[in-house]
Amino acid sequence: MNKMITLALVLALMPALMASVFAGNQFTIDVETGYTDPYPVEPGQNFLLSLQVNNKGTEKVDAAYIELDPVYPFTVLENARKSASDLGGGGKKIVEYKMFVDSSAISTVYEIPVKVVYGSLSTVTKSVLVRVQGTPQFEIIDVKTNEINPGDRESLNIQVENTGTGTAKKMTATFTSSSEMIKPIFSGGSVYINEFGIGKKEWLKFDVLVDQDAEYGVYTGAVALKYNDESGTNHTNTYNIGILISGEPRFDVVKSEINAKTRELEIEVIDSGTAKGVAIRGELWVNDKLIDTDYVTQIKIDKKSTLKFNAPVKETTGVLKLYYKGPDNKEFAQEEKIAWKPIGGANTILLLVGVAATVLLIWKKPWRKIKLFKKKK
Repeated sequence: MNKMITLALVLALMPALMASVFAGNQFTIDVETGYTDPYPVEPGQNFLLSLQVNNKGTEKVDAAYIELDPVYPFTVLENARKSASDLGGGGKKIVEYKMFVDSSAISTVYEIPVKVVYGSLSTVTKSVLVRVQGTPQFEIIDVKTNEINPGDRESLNIQVENTGTGTAKKMTATFTSSSEMIKPIFSGGSVYINEFGIGKKEWLKFDVLVDQDAEYGVYTGAVALKYNDESGTNHTNTYNIGILISGEPRFDVVKSEINAKTRELEIEVIDSGTAKGVAIRGELWVNDKLIDTDYVTQIKIDKKSTLKFNAPVKETTGVLKLYYKGPDNKEFAQEEKIAWKPIGGANTILLLVGVAATVLLIWKKPWRKIKLFKKKK
């Protein structure tokens, strides 16, 4: 009777004993992150996850199945279940998975659940670690200034956007000019931003001074961005920009006079503005009537040129109307009052006085004293 009872107890406890045996081997298989390629993983990118399967027990495992159970922001791009066979005691195997991490993933260390199945009853859920770290990337999306003329002190505003996948920290933006004609003013050449997040836009404001002798044109400069990524690694990016120096022509009348030989009214003008004038048309108006027109191809800054017109007969005053373009093809117009001496002027009067004096002198001289008119004896 006692034997029967003992046998019944053994049979009843057999499943538990078998489970206990398998339980003893349940934790002999361990899984850990081998590596990721790239490391760290960048949001919005595919990557390779390598897992190392270790048999920490002393018994051989014929087949173990490793099954990833990823959640956001990860996706497995192939079969999530792979096998590692013939793992002897202390043995190791590598299994690899092609994966994707969503572009919205923040920079941190993530845990990915992994199910380990071996034998007929053993299932263990573990976690492997994957580090995700974004990389800041910047683009210049706009450059704004007021119209900058020679001699101006102006603000140079540059809008920058972080189009990367990571936050930049302790950023210093510095502006440098490739020309001596444009210089940053003291601390106005540097901007500091403590933290520049993903997708954010910032205006970088620099104060610059333009030399009085700067000519119209586009001057180059560079903006250097120095910052740390989330791991503390230093980065430097440099971007070239163009700065338009504007300006406009402006003419002053130097002199106006009639040429004694050509009998033309010559008006000399000088470009006292901040840009050269081109396609210059000059019109001479007297008493609200157009007298004549002349043209000049171009006049550079601080240079002179002469406009020539048919001279009016009697008038000695008029208006010079100028029509011209700046180097950016913008049209300008101005009027200048002018005056000139009449044709001949003082020289004619002096000549008439001299002739009269000569005639008077000859008239008063006795004819008999002139040898030409003496009679022959």
